[in-house]
Amino acid sequence: MRELLLPKFNNNDEGCVLVGWTVDDGAAVSADAVVAEVETAKALEELVADADGVLHRLVEAGAHCEFGRPVGLLFDSRQERDDYLAAAVVTTAPEGEGEGEDHDGGQDPILSDAARTLAQDHGIRTEQLRKLGKRVVKASDVQRLIDEGFMDQEAASVTAGASAASADAVVVSLSPRQRAVAAVVSEAHRTIPAAFAAIAVDLTAFRATRGGAPYGLVELLVKAMAARHADFPLFFATPGADHTLTLASAANVGVTVDVGTGLFIPVLKDAARRPIADLTDDLMDFRVSALRQNFREDAFADEAITLSLHNDPDIILAAPIVHPGRTCVVTLCAERSEVALTEDGTPFTRPVTTVAATYDHRYLNGCDAVRFLTAVKQDLETADAIARLAG
Repeated sequence: MRELLLPKFNNNDEGCVLVGWTVDDGAAVSADAVVAEVETAKALEELVADADGVLHRLVEAGAHCEFGRPVGLLFDSRQERDDYLAAAVVTTAPEGEGEGEDHDGGQDPILSDAARTLAQDHGIRTEQLRKLGKRVVKASDVQRLIDEGFMDQEAASVTAGASAASADAVVVSLSPRQRAVAAVVSEAHRTIPAAFAAIAVDLTAFRATRGGAPYGLVELLVKAMAARHADFPLFFATPGADHTLTLASAANVGVTVDVGTGLFIPVLKDAARRPIADLTDDLMDFRVSALRQNFREDAFADEAITLSLHNDPDIILAAPIVHPGRTCVVTLCAERSEVALTEDGTPFTRPVTTVAATYDHRYLNGCDAVRFLTAVKQDLETADAIARLAG
């Protein structure tokens, strides 16, 4: 028997969500076969078997799993798996009682974790489970009750009343990918006390100095963020235990990429030192990789700070979550026109955008966020600074 361990897909997360299994429980699998899909904070990944064997699942789809922990077992044969399950039942059940024995209805049956969750979700009570006549109840037993319509009458009446009250309502289930997103978002909101600040940026100088240069505002903002690495090191840090932070050695900027195939956050490595043309090339490669879903293995590694792009037309403000393992995410919103006044009161229009920071308030304070955004704003609004960053 071998443990099917969940590998560490990136250095920024402590775990991920097992979106779904691609093979049945108890099925034979080959080495290097994809057995499950998992969702990290950055991408959908494939979990492959590292040896031939018969799969036994240890976690249900939708569960949050820690890297390095087993999510399944690989047995050499089906008989070995059957022996393992039989031994588990004997260990769990009271002496003299087994899974296949009839139950006299006087004692509560023993439920697996999956069976207990399924019964609770569908309002099935213990007395109904007793009527199965089994000492040990599995999820498949509970599912059979559900399929046969053997629900708790009280729960059924409540369900019927709710259905009658909203007969025209359409109920949909979240996709596996969205369930994974929900898990990441819930964990971020549960563990990270985030704060938010935003600043308006005048793009007049950017428009005037750019000319025909083959770079855009995204690359320039990446350079402006990276240029502040030394001045604001905590914005590029990784939280640790006991209120500690590990400072990043380089300004590695993760940039959100979404071309309709899902959200990815590949990383522009060492953005402060590299020419802006290299960053432009990398961003183009990221978009192609997102479209084909064939990112390099190291594309998501060593992220120090995140840039979240919300440049759909008319988006003037956005506050994304701070992903676990980060202290700050910077947001770039859509460019828009704004009416302003000259010194003599003459109205004119100018191009502007909003740059914002969502940050972990345990490590970063509001005054620091304002200073960081102001420094970035000055670099984006000053012709000399733009020339320096793009040079």
